[in-house]
Amino acid sequence: MVVRRLAISGLGSIGRQHLAACSRLPGVRVDLFDPDPELLNRAESPLVDRRTTSFDDLLSGAPDAVVLAGPDHTHVPQLLAAVETGATVLVEKPVAESAAAAREALDRIADPGQVLVGYVLRHRPVVRRLSALIADGAIGQPTTAQVLLGAYHTITVAASRFARPESGRLYRDYSHEWDYLRLLFGPVVGVSALARTTDAVEHVEQPNLVDALLRHRPDGATEVVSHCHIDYVDTVGARTLQVMGTAGSLFADLAAGQIRLRRTSGVVEEAHPVTAADGLLAQLRHLMDLVERRTSGLAPVVGFADGVAALEVADALRTSAETGQWTAVGAGG
Repeated sequence: MVVRRLAISGLGSIGRQHLAACSRLPGVRVDLFDPDPELLNRAESPLVDRRTTSFDDLLSGAPDAVVLAGPDHTHVPQLLAAVETGATVLVEKPVAESAAAAREALDRIADPGQVLVGYVLRHRPVVRRLSALIADGAIGQPTTAQVLLGAYHTITVAASRFARPESGRLYRDYSHEWDYLRLLFGPVVGVSALARTTDAVEHVEQPNLVDALLRHRPDGATEVVSHCHIDYVDTVGARTLQVMGTAGSLFADLAAGQIRLRRTSGVVEEAHPVTAADGLLAQLRHLMDLVERRTSGLAPVVGFADGVAALEVADALRTSAETGQWTAVGAGG
């Protein structure tokens, strides 16, 4: 068995989850970087060969793959340094602090197949099945979609990330939604958003409630409008998607992996359950497949251009909420 070297940059919540998933990935040895020695020492795994507080030192180990899981502002400089070494890179979302920074980085990546973006929902069977059903016309032509996402639990899981106040992070933190909605319904050309803040929960983000309209213009198909509610308020948690079409409807609980397809012929229910760890493992396996098969032209499930597009939606939503105006996507910012 060929042993591959995987480097992980950043040992916050998501970095530690990547490290845990490596224990189920055969033929991998791991090097770790974090500027905080305490976080480095707490990250325990029999797979770890080296720990370092220098990112340059991490890359000096000639890793085959690099996972970038540090703070948003570190993603672009670390990504550009990592691709220069020839490593295949998984960069966590959001890919940059702003869409402008992400677009600049995109122009400097010579090989699009070298970079995978951590929109892990795309690796879950429930999202893959939804994509296939919609593409195959199971509900006719999609017309409208509704997303409900309550994610207060993220604050408790990634407590250190939320120790520092940061206005407007919700738009980018849950750009997962902007990514899979683009996958299902095509490019987003314009958005409108209403943002609010409630102090009904212990930890108050600014804002912590966002309601948005997204206009999708799929190639050769009728425009689709998606309605999205995302928040850092719901302490129980929910992640659902409902799609209305000209010949039926789809309802999906993305957290539980359940799909209900309703047509005139009746209702069909499907179960595609996986744990969050399973999804992360599938993503890491895809990363290692990219390492092995880049010369064969294997494309990332989610490429860096997808990460840029999702961030453009996030930035447009924030602009719309702050100005009270409908905002075009990709118009700058």
